Amino acid sequence: MPWSLRTCLSSLSGFRDDSKLIGSRRTSVSSMTDVSLAELLASIEPLAHDAEVEAFSVRPIQGFERHYVGRNAAGQPSLLLGSGPGVFHVPVRLAMLEARFGSRHRIHPVDGEQREELLSVITCTSQDPQAQTYFLHVGETILRIIGPNPSLNDIVQAVQRLIEVFRRLARPASRSLNGLLGELFLIGVSRNVKASVEAWRSLDVDRFDFSVGDVRLDVKSSAERLRIHHLSAEQCKPPAGTVGLLASLFIESSGGGQSLRELVAAIEAALADRDDLILKVQETIAGSLGESLPTAMGARYDDRLALASLLFYDLAAVPAIRDGVPSEVSQIHFRSDLSRTESLSETALRLMPETARQLLPR
Repeated sequence: MPWSLRTCLSSLSGFRDDSKLIGSRRTSVSSMTDVSLAELLASIEPLAHDAEVEAFSVRPIQGFERHYVGRNAAGQPSLLLGSGPGVFHVPVRLAMLEARFGSRHRIHPVDGEQREELLSVITCTSQDPQAQTYFLHVGETILRIIGPNPSLNDIVQAVQRLIEVFRRLARPASRSLNGLLGELFLIGVSRNVKASVEAWRSLDVDRFDFSVGDVRLDVKSSAERLRIHHLSAEQCKPPAGTVGLLASLFIESSGGGQSLRELVAAIEAALADRDDLILKVQETIAGSLGESLPTAMGARYDDRLALASLLFYDLAAVPAIRDGVPSEVSQIHFRSDLSRTESLSETALRLMPETARQLLPR
């Protein structure tokens, strides 16, 4: 019998409810505080117009007292990260982000005396409220990575990854929202979310969406309830000695369904002790959606339909162009109709290697 995941519907219900609770819990930068950076920032007023241009109105971050969240004279949200002195690092200026490292800055704490401190300052210069919210969200991950007492080099290395996220946000989307939702949905319902994220692609040029050990898995989502998917000849001939799987599911827009933001929050909650993997998720999403990310986070899809429609196929058995291709010809792409192809049974999936089963739903 094809594996349709009917037995997993109850677990999805819990997944959806948890995502709402998780979303509020994971906004805190640490278990030491229940206040998110966005909430802290909302309590900070910009400095008066006659204040110094380079001054910041700030609040310290509980559990990270050397670091602050605040606003510059223009009211733009900023992270101010404290460290000891270090070698000079060139400032960075992007379309939506500016960063300066290890310089003295004047701060005006909301509940304290103004003073100068040695700080690295990262400012979101975008006027888009959703971009500012995302800046603070990724900033929480950066804070957890560097900890309360980082060196200047620790800060530079972590902030470089934040910079890369915002570089990607300035580019056009590299893949569809539906395609990304399919991949994230499979991660969210997988038996081992950490292993799934570790196996997840880092770049859009990766041949398979998931690759680990002897397993190659690609996810194809359809908005038309038809299992007709775009594949490549290379995908349908996995390397010798590997297991090649195709996950096929339906992703449809639904006002009452789970949002991309809720799905990502649930995944991040499952990665609670692996901030490096949380940042990988944020980087990969930014690379996929590019400039459309801030608005796409609110998109909602029918998560019940996604689960009920999820089937797995052997990539070596799906309709494909495999033989008779000259060696000089490559990058062959085609549409494959799976309507007459038998999906893998529950028994077949249970007999998969452990590296494959940890990517499959609970």
